Amino acid sequence: MTLGTQLNRQLGMLGMRLIIATLTMMIGYHKIVTEGLEAQMQWFVKLEAWFPHWVLVATNHYAAYVEMLAGFLLFIGLFRDQAIYLVLSVLVIVTIGHSLEATVWDIQQMAFRTAALATLLLAPAQWDLLRIDLLTAGTRKFAGLSDKPNL
Repeated sequence: MTLGTQLNRQLGMLGMRLIIATLTMMIGYHKIVTEGLEAQMQWFVKLEAWFPHWVLVATNHYAAYVEMLAGFLLFIGLFRDQAIYLVLSVLVIVTIGHSLEATVWDIQQMAFRTAALATLLLAPAQWDLLRIDLLTAGTRKFAGLSDKPNL
């Protein structure tokens, strides 16, 4: 394999990870800091017919904090796969919530985020080499990579 192909894979994975990380982190930041979690409860009003209020409050907090923290972890490339799993859990929750609210809803952002996260998970981990997970043997092993860097 040529050096150009390896570089293209690494930069492509880095770009995709940074884009989805920034989008996810900023959604969480917006929910927590800009708007506030209390203001976000407006989106849960229709779901009170389905769930107790405390479940909706807990879901609101979970989604916002997971998006901000997991987005940050994705951005720096630490615990990448676990961060992706957490973001996917939020997307599943959002899909269920929106589907209970309305039969048809705008899935443009959801489709992009899901496709980007699935691509990151399905592509070989060795393609995403520009991340903090690679700095120590412990995080390399946790990330499912070999003990020795293959840079």
